[in-house]
Amino acid sequence: MNFPWTKYFHLGVVAPAFFRDIRLRKGPILEVIQRVASDPFFQALEFSGAEDPAIQKEIAQMVRASGKSLVFSGGSYCYANQNNLHDLNEDKRRLAVQNVCGIIDEASEYGCQILYVMGFEAPADRQTALEKFRASLAELSGYARGRNPSHPLTLAVENFHILVQDPFLIGPTLKTAELLREMRREHPNLGLTFDTSHILQLKEDLPSTYRSVQDVIVHVHLSNCLLSDPASPFYGDKHPPYGMAGSEMGVSELAGFFKVLKEAGHFSRTFPTGKPVLSLEVITPANQDPEEALRDAKESFLKAWKEFEGQFS
Repeated sequence: MNFPWTKYFHLGVVAPAFFRDIRLRKGPILEVIQRVASDPFFQALEFSGAEDPAIQKEIAQMVRASGKSLVFSGGSYCYANQNNLHDLNEDKRRLAVQNVCGIIDEASEYGCQILYVMGFEAPADRQTALEKFRASLAELSGYARGRNPSHPLTLAVENFHILVQDPFLIGPTLKTAELLREMRREHPNLGLTFDTSHILQLKEDLPSTYRSVQDVIVHVHLSNCLLSDPASPFYGDKHPPYGMAGSEMGVSELAGFFKVLKEAGHFSRTFPTGKPVLSLEVITPANQDPEEALRDAKESFLKAWKEFEGQFS
């Protein structure tokens, strides 16, 4: 089945966001992976693997057979297991690097093209922490290149800003891009995961920020946030459904962002995944079924796509 957007990009789904039971690499992983891997609506799949080696082997068979672009969601793994790549305690940082090398191995067995990581809350000594993070990225990107010199896994950084906690070390997008731009001279398999929700939480302008950092972007998360009501359970980094009352990203905003991408040439560039990947990322609300959340996200995307197409018809 052919979908019109595949002319421009591969549409992805962040499985652990919609299907929260698998976010800790346990639970009904095989059922969820089979569900999304067999859905032709999506041409890309983001997932975070499994703890059980036997299940890892079954996942590898499923995802490789799917023919989809594959992205390993390493951010949730890092945060859930406190793998802080800029820990000021060198022993803890070394352990974090060792553990992320482990998921690089795992992602490579799945055939993933991209694995993304994240930072943690900023310590008082930000400069030393940044130096630690830089060292960790250098080690990890080098490790990935050593595993497969001709087609290495791309290591992406997803920058964050958590409104209800201290700001994360790897936050402002322009500074993150500057770091990656400098490091890519020696570590070309580094890049940026551009998450629309995180850009908005940082109070950055979405179109101009994208244009300023497009040279280091390796894939995109289409995600929403609610910033208008600190008392709301969806306030901050909760990735609510698109178009939720009071939130920032609805159908028109998605369509507008597609236009920004097209006009900037995003859809004509080559990425580690071949065509660019844009992934739907909604965290299923507590009172909603994951399948319903996924249907709603698809519907919002289709409406946005129709609005986007109408601008060029």
